[in-house]
Amino acid sequence: MRANRAFLPALLVLAAGGIQAPLYAFDVNGFLPGQGHGDVAVSYTAEGYDEFWVGTTKVSDPGVGKVDIDSISLWVQWGLTDDLAIVANLPYIDASSDGLGGFADKGWQDLSALLKYRFYASGPHSLVGGLGVRTAVQDYEPNLPVDLGDNTTDWLFRLVYLYHGQSFYFSQQVGYDLRGDDAPNDYPLYTELGFTVGRVTYGGYYSQLIADGGTDIGDPGFTFPSNKEEYSKLGAKVYGRLTDRVGLSAAYFVTLDGRNTGDSDGFSVGAVFSF
Repeated sequence: MRANRAFLPALLVLAAGGIQAPLYAFDVNGFLPGQGHGDVAVSYTAEGYDEFWVGTTKVSDPGVGKVDIDSISLWVQWGLTDDLAIVANLPYIDASSDGLGGFADKGWQDLSALLKYRFYASGPHSLVGGLGVRTAVQDYEPNLPVDLGDNTTDWLFRLVYLYHGQSFYFSQQVGYDLRGDDAPNDYPLYTELGFTVGRVTYGGYYSQLIADGGTDIGDPGFTFPSNKEEYSKLGAKVYGRLTDRVGLSAAYFVTLDGRNTGDSDGFSVGAVFSF
């Protein structure tokens, strides 16, 4: 089953590190491009926050102030066979704050790469497994309130159920991230649904990150990479096909709840090229 181009990419919203969650935008749906076919997406994301959670308590801090994060991401997917594909993502992030601390950082963050394999398909139902890795492409400082990320090497595991009807789809991801250094392991959950009218697909998603242990900001000896960073986000997106090979995407998201992370909202726009 080749993916309808209306459903690509799964998610292009990014986030930086520190008291904002690290880059957990590497969520996937169950679509595969088919052997010899692929997609390249370039996106721009802008988000920001002026409040964040210290543990489970939401606060503001003049030392941090308002945090703005701009990022550009390159996302690539290629079908090795009809049932096996590789997908990769690399963002460039510019994060800054206007608080007394004057925190700022920018640069290439983490490269994520994942193999997706469809091991079950029956009618509109399919199951896809994924195995991948996420690692920093440069050595950056991970232990600041506003920085690029956690600078760890992580193993990524994904299991995705997909229902794909004629004009409607539903995808549910359950994941596990085995993280490096002192960062706690995570369970990323991602629910996505959408429907197509003509050449436009409208969709929504719910993204949740659950940490397996970790510290709270302010604990004795805490580091930002060791924080128990958790969030739940809700988003909407639209994808329009200009031609069979070119499409444009837009998305908006809000943070519903969190722990040791920023109460951010933002938008993303992108272009997708299929071949």
